[in-house]
Amino acid sequence: MFYEKKFSVDKPSRKRFRFSSFKGMDIKSSANTLPCDYCVDAYNFGFENNCLTGGSGLKKFRYICVDGKEYELPPVPEGYENARIFCGKLSDENGPYECIILSAEDKLTYIRLGEGQNWAPDTATGRQFTSAIGYLHENTDLMLLGGGGEGLYIMSAEGGQYAADALAITDLCTHYERVYAVVDGARTSVWFSDAFDPYNWNVSLDEGGYISLDGSLGEVLRVLSFEDNIYIFCEYGIYRLTAYADQLQFSIKRVHCDCGRIFKDTITVCGALIIFVTGDGVYSMDGYDVSRLTDRLDDLVDGAERLRALYCDSRYILSFDKAYDESLYDFTKDNDGPNVLAIIDTEKGTVEVCRGAEVRDMCVLAGARQNCVVVLSALSDNIGELDGSGVFFNEPPFRYWLIKDIDFNEHVNKKYIIGADYCTDTPFVMGVVADGKAKEYYFDPAKKYVAIGASGLCFDFYIKCSALNAKIKPFGLTVDFLRRNK
Repeated sequence: MFYEKKFSVDKPSRKRFRFSSFKGMDIKSSANTLPCDYCVDAYNFGFENNCLTGGSGLKKFRYICVDGKEYELPPVPEGYENARIFCGKLSDENGPYECIILSAEDKLTYIRLGEGQNWAPDTATGRQFTSAIGYLHENTDLMLLGGGGEGLYIMSAEGGQYAADALAITDLCTHYERVYAVVDGARTSVWFSDAFDPYNWNVSLDEGGYISLDGSLGEVLRVLSFEDNIYIFCEYGIYRLTAYADQLQFSIKRVHCDCGRIFKDTITVCGALIIFVTGDGVYSMDGYDVSRLTDRLDDLVDGAERLRALYCDSRYILSFDKAYDESLYDFTKDNDGPNVLAIIDTEKGTVEVCRGAEVRDMCVLAGARQNCVVVLSALSDNIGELDGSGVFFNEPPFRYWLIKDIDFNEHVNKKYIIGADYCTDTPFVMGVVADGKAKEYYFDPAKKYVAIGASGLCFDFYIKCSALNAKIKPFGLTVDFLRRNK
């Protein structure tokens, strides 16, 4: 007697997916199926017109003079490799001129920007300044530098001298012709100079003085002039100081105290907002209300060190140290180091991350003919400039893009990745991680298809690229779904 046996067999169902529209990095918007438009991690890639591009880069800084010509600066002098960098104006008998100042651990130099200029001889300071602002005093442009010790260093074209000798100023700003300062050792108060006189810090109703806070928000970190008020940033909150030339008109109010610990060097005026970083993310304030600017950098800033930020051309640019801790996908190795640049475009809402630029310090040159970010980088002996070239001093960086946990919304069924069809002028490598096992595939611009042949229940995909002019367009992925008969 014969019996009919019924077997359970796989019946494949084939689909073609758009792999990604490359809209940006956002772990909370990442999908579990394709197209997965937002990645969970990326560095040294930009996102433009639904393509992966080279993103931001660094080039040798060139100064644009009045005649429109561009001039290179001499290399950074020896001993200033880890200096703080400041940009500003000084003036002499011929009028104001732009300059770049370098402050090392115990000395200072500067260069007058223009044709044929050289770095000035070293000035012994015995300290490294951490804060600098410009000030117009009696029609003379000055630079006021603080930090590293007692006294405010006032720099002019003729040289420098100290004022406020008893005050160890760590941060400062100007407002209604007074200089306001944070003082080390008196970190629950804000000091201010006499009106129109940064040299006079005598305490009296007719000269300078100080404002004491109750200390409930921690120590004072930074003072900023913003929309007719002074904003006093403490470790765990913010005060708004309404201040005029007359001290009797001063008033102060607490405006925010519900946030994590604020990082001092990230507090920056950004157009109509003040943006800053706390231990749990990036926030903005319009003068009254505080809100989260973006949550896309939460994981990156968690545990980061040496955070510094500035604002230029609608971009909030954050520099910090953070080692890459994803062992399976750590392609940075030791060559790139832990230094990170995160760039938030406040108009477009995009976030871009750079690794390997090794930026030691940066500042904004807000000149009459150019508005740019100048940097000190370990990659070059010259002053650098942040640009959109996608290369670091003519060398393409290693670029990386990642999506994870793609199960095509069918976790229990096995999938078989057939291949990818594409059209690109940029060679790149795509990695397919099937159930924890990785294999890489080279996408040759001379071809239009690459066979893959990877099977599993859940997949991670990554893209690696070191091409000079990177531009990766969306491409297709063909997948077989192996479903069981019942």
